[in-house]
Amino acid sequence: MKYQPKTILGVLAVFASLAATPALAQGTLRIGMTASDVPLTTGQTDQGGEGMRFMGYTVYDALINWDLSSADKASVPVPGLATSWKVDDADPTRWTFTLRDGVKFHDGSDFKADAVVWNLEKILNDKSPQFDPKQAAQGRSRIPAVASYKVIDDKTVEIRTKTPDAFLPYQISWIMMSSPAQWEKVGKDWNKFAQTPSGTGPWKVTAFQPQTRAELSPNKEYWDKARVPKLDKMVLLPIPEPATRTAALRSGQVDWIEAPSPDAIPSLEKAGFKLISNAYPHNWTWHLSFADGSPWKDIRVRKAANLAVDREGLKVLLKGM
Repeated sequence: MKYQPKTILGVLAVFASLAATPALAQGTLRIGMTASDVPLTTGQTDQGGEGMRFMGYTVYDALINWDLSSADKASVPVPGLATSWKVDDADPTRWTFTLRDGVKFHDGSDFKADAVVWNLEKILNDKSPQFDPKQAAQGRSRIPAVASYKVIDDKTVEIRTKTPDAFLPYQISWIMMSSPAQWEKVGKDWNKFAQTPSGTGPWKVTAFQPQTRAELSPNKEYWDKARVPKLDKMVLLPIPEPATRTAALRSGQVDWIEAPSPDAIPSLEKAGFKLISNAYPHNWTWHLSFADGSPWKDIRVRKAANLAVDREGLKVLLKGM
């Protein structure tokens, strides 16, 4: 059966409004993403935060995950593939992560400490066989504090930072764990891995066509039973143009979209579509050039630009967001 409720996820301007749809017992959910392509399927996703939402936290896990169980409170870091982590009181650059027992990748291989080091190598060590420039471009900058890492035993990993860094747990939540065994199985080729990816997350990629679609099915053996999907299938469709995305929702091509055209919201609401929004702590910052000759060096120009922003007009356009 198809999932047919008329639901919109509003993502407007600098605020992305995010909320969960009601849990379903069965069916297929077709999502119209704002992305211009299916996010990278190999582990470290591209397409910004949207890539993480749809292809990162669905198919993969990090050592530390984000609590995504509530739409009513801010998320916090929670145990993921690591059940605990601590910093050495005597040496605040030394962190120890204790790993979760019994976790398997989608291909059936075991998740152990050597997989953690292997995944750090894939983005930090350009001399390692598994180094992937595409994933490195997405992940390396997320963990600038990391200086070294090593296996202590099957259940324990040590990570050292360049200087004491209390933000390491937040940084490490960006690093997704891909299956070393699957990479070996497909001939040590990340392009082939992208077609048949393997993580530890609650969803498995079952079909993938670049720039067209990705199909995901539930991982019934997922270690966090509260996150085992209730749907039979999820389809991700990149539809970057707002008007096209909105038209796809109206026509029944998709069931759920992000960022409808702002001027279409009143008519969508009148037609019975459901708009769900929530505060989403994400924004884009614009950096003004202060190079020689830049007009932004003149404070009068900066003040004039600030005065030129029609804040009330933006509130109306973005429905108060």
